[in-house]
Amino acid sequence: MITVVALGCGKGQLTLAGEQAIAKADKVFVKTALTNTYDYFKESVTENVPLDFIYENSQNFDDLDNSIVEYIKSQDNGGNIVYCVNGSGYDDRSVIALSNECEVKIIPSVSAGIVGNRPSVAHISVSAYELVGMRGFNYDTRFSLTVTDVDNAYVAGEVKLILQNILGDEETVLINNKEIPIYELDRQEKYDYSTVVGVVPKKLIHKKRFNFFDLYEIMKILRGDGGCQWDRAQTHASIRENAVEEAYELVEAINNDDLDNMIEECGDLMLQSVFHCAIAEDGGEFDLEDVLSGICRKLIDRHTHIFGDVVANTPEEALKAWDAAKAKEKKYVSVSDKIDKIAKSLPALLKAYKTQKAVAKVGFEFENFEQVLSKVREESQELDNAKTADELEDEGGDLLFAAVNALRWKGVDPEVALSRAIEKFTRRFKFVESRCDGDMKSKSMKELDALWGEAKIAQRR
Repeated sequence: MITVVALGCGKGQLTLAGEQAIAKADKVFVKTALTNTYDYFKESVTENVPLDFIYENSQNFDDLDNSIVEYIKSQDNGGNIVYCVNGSGYDDRSVIALSNECEVKIIPSVSAGIVGNRPSVAHISVSAYELVGMRGFNYDTRFSLTVTDVDNAYVAGEVKLILQNILGDEETVLINNKEIPIYELDRQEKYDYSTVVGVVPKKLIHKKRFNFFDLYEIMKILRGDGGCQWDRAQTHASIRENAVEEAYELVEAINNDDLDNMIEECGDLMLQSVFHCAIAEDGGEFDLEDVLSGICRKLIDRHTHIFGDVVANTPEEALKAWDAAKAKEKKYVSVSDKIDKIAKSLPALLKAYKTQKAVAKVGFEFENFEQVLSKVREESQELDNAKTADELEDEGGDLLFAAVNALRWKGVDPEVALSRAIEKFTRRFKFVESRCDGDMKSKSMKELDALWGEAKIAQRR
């Protein structure tokens, strides 16, 4: 067995049990002598071997951890070995790696974490080097956070940028238990291997920035005992139209290139998903983890050219790989199966567009655009010849379907095209109405048509 003795984050945090373990050891290894916790060994007569030479020869933290483990194992001749590390002992990467290879006993320090005796529901610890290397690091800010190995100003600056994005520019953090503004994190006089940054959780109402965990927490509060009566009364059915409305408002913000409104509408659309998750969780139907697991699994399984062995070097090849993976997942045996899976609640134009795309992929398609336009003309003539209400509805539908196909051939989304047409018509109508002084009925169609022409010219200008 190898005994790990935690030295804490500063002088005086080594426990009596730790001192006794060091005194009885046959061999003592210290992860680094370049921190103030090593002062204990400077003042004692205990022989020890600092492992800083392993630091110097390691390429990264994985290499360092593995090298330390291999070195300690090579020195184990059956005697009593003690390995001393900074911090609590439980959050050191090399200790974790060592425990995977050997039987390890940990003697923690007096102060097991940067937050000292400040209460916290839970605690997260991560090396600064791991933190900087992570993609999109985020954490549940209801927990306290410890960032270890902040051993130079550059690393401190990288940690600062990450924490500012999560917490906001004006929050405070702890550095070796001293509270400072977050923007001063890379302006300290000294950094070494024992420098630790800590974040103490704040209540929701005191936060300046929020994350996904906060959103779900707020929703659970609103639907919980003593929460909002309206939110508590909602069901999947009662709010189902909201998702459609919010999606279209997001599309409008995108069309208007309105970034501020996009931020708001993305949030509103996300809220709808969270709302349904909260309702489902209350009813025992499914929960947030089910939803997140489902979408993550889908993204991995369908991107076979990223997470599998399929090769795709262009957007078209990537889409083909996605479609093939989707067909395998959904067990489609025909294009009809795929069409049947198109949501019945989609707007009719969009459903027509998706149906046409599906059949076109198997060659059920006109040969050229002239044939497409010819079909539009044909359907227009058949509508003109229609007599009964059923015929008008039938031929009118065919004309719309043919028009959607023409737009698809030109790479235009029919929903977007129609929305733009409606907006254009509305702007021109407002122009005409404004020229009529509120009395359009007194104008002849010829006069109105002339005003309409003026509206077109004005808009072009």
